[in-house]
Amino acid sequence: MGEQGYIRARSAEQKQERMSSIMAAADGLFAEMPYHKITMGLIAERLGWSRAGLYKYVATQEEIFLALHAEKNRAWIGELCSELGAAPMDDAAFARIWAQVTNRHASFLRYQDILISIIESNVTIERLTEFKRDFADMLAPVTALLARQCELSDEEAVDLYLQLLFQAPKLYAHYHCSQLVREAMARAGLGAPAGEFSDAYAEFVEMCLASARGCSH
Repeated sequence: MGEQGYIRARSAEQKQERMSSIMAAADGLFAEMPYHKITMGLIAERLGWSRAGLYKYVATQEEIFLALHAEKNRAWIGELCSELGAAPMDDAAFARIWAQVTNRHASFLRYQDILISIIESNVTIERLTEFKRDFADMLAPVTALLARQCELSDEEAVDLYLQLLFQAPKLYAHYHCSQLVREAMARAGLGAPAGEFSDAYAEFVEMCLASARGCSH
C-alpha cells in the first residue's frame, strides 16, 4: 500500500495484517543483505510507507526481527515434530532427518545466529518477555520428542534441544561462508570447507543423542 493510500489499522486483525507486511518486508531485505545494512528507513521504503507510518507499529527494527525469529522457529519445530513423529527410532535415522529438516530452514538459522548478540539487544522488556514465553511454549512438543527418543527427563531434553539449536547456525555458517571469506581462506592457503552441512550436522546430532542417553542412565 502506497503512503498516499495509507490508513492506520484500527482493529486487531488489521494490525496483524500490517505487522505481517512489515515482517515480510524485513525478511526480504535480510535475504538480500547483512543485518547491519538494514534500517527502519529501508523497511519503510520497501513497504511504500514513511518511517513515521512504520513507527506506529514497531519501536525498533529488532522488534520486527524478534517476531520473525519466533515465526521461523515455530515453523522449524513444527516440521521436526511432524517428520520425527515416529520416534523412538534408530539414532542415525533420527539424526539424519533432524539435519535434513534443519537444512530446509536455513533462513531461521540466520536469525538464530544473531539473536542474542543483536536482536535481543534493543527491545523492551515487555516484548522480550513475550518472546521468551512464546519460546517456552514452543519447547514442549520438541523436548517431548527428544525425551521419547533418548528416554530423558524434561530437563535433560531441554538441555539437549538447546545444544542442537545453538550448534546449527554455527555449523551452517561454516559450510556456507561468504565469497569474501572463501577468498581470504584461499589467499591464506586454507582450503574451502569440505562436505555438506546436513552430513556434518547429522553426525553432531547423533553424537549428542548418544551422549544424552548415556548421561541419563
